[in-house]
Amino acid sequence: MALLEQLQSLKQQRDETGMLTIYLNTDFGDGSQHNGEWKIRLKNGLKKLKEYVEKSGTKDELKAFKKAADIADRHIYDQQINMQKSFLLIISSDGEVLAEHILQVPMETEFHWESTPVLSQLESMQKHFPASGIVMVQKSDVHFMDTALGEIRDEKHYSWDVESEDWKQYEGNAASERVPSGSTQVDEVDHRFEENKQRWYKNLAPSLNKEVKNRNLEGIFLVGNTEAIRDMEKHLDVNVLDTVPKNLTSKPSHEVLNTVYGEKVR
Repeated sequence: MALLEQLQSLKQQRDETGMLTIYLNTDFGDGSQHNGEWKIRLKNGLKKLKEYVEKSGTKDELKAFKKAADIADRHIYDQQINMQKSFLLIISSDGEVLAEHILQVPMETEFHWESTPVLSQLESMQKHFPASGIVMVQKSDVHFMDTALGEIRDEKHYSWDVESEDWKQYEGNAASERVPSGSTQVDEVDHRFEENKQRWYKNLAPSLNKEVKNRNLEGIFLVGNTEAIRDMEKHLDVNVLDTVPKNLTSKPSHEVLNTVYGEKVR
């Protein structure tokens, strides 16, 4: 389940024994992370919480904390090769993992052992990074991403199909499916694109508008070269939150999200 959908249910969670909430900054773009600083922070953070529980908690609470801390340590190290900007983990006293997310937005490292999950950073992130779309335009290819709270919730790709004279939709980011088979077809699409781009974008716009409306997105970020952004924007009937005049079509989706969010927080 995506984090935004989990947030409301997490607010209802309560465990009198204790719940472990970890926000971990794992951003390698941060100079302090080049030597694996997050590993030191993880070790020290859990150690300090353990000392706190030893002084103020019961034996049962200490036993529950140790179990949760062991699970946290294991889960985080299992995901270290996938780390992006930050990592969120919430575990109940019986060892159930209530939330585990690799995020593409920065967070401050925090460790909490409370009767409820500590969600203040998530609530702040919800204001700064609400549910929004990213529309990446590159001539006859348009990529749509549904994002919220630093996560990619869904992706769709649209390519203009010469034979059917219509947009062909692909789920996700399956680049291998949508690449034309030969250079002749590529040249033909490029040539016809210049002649018909306004009509083609106008035909696609209702589908993009519908995606934004049905997903209750606050708006979209438009990504591409300046001309492509301008040509697409004139046909859209949605809130354009910002434009990012960069060609990111060759980048993995998480890097696109990183770039767009990076522009947003500057």
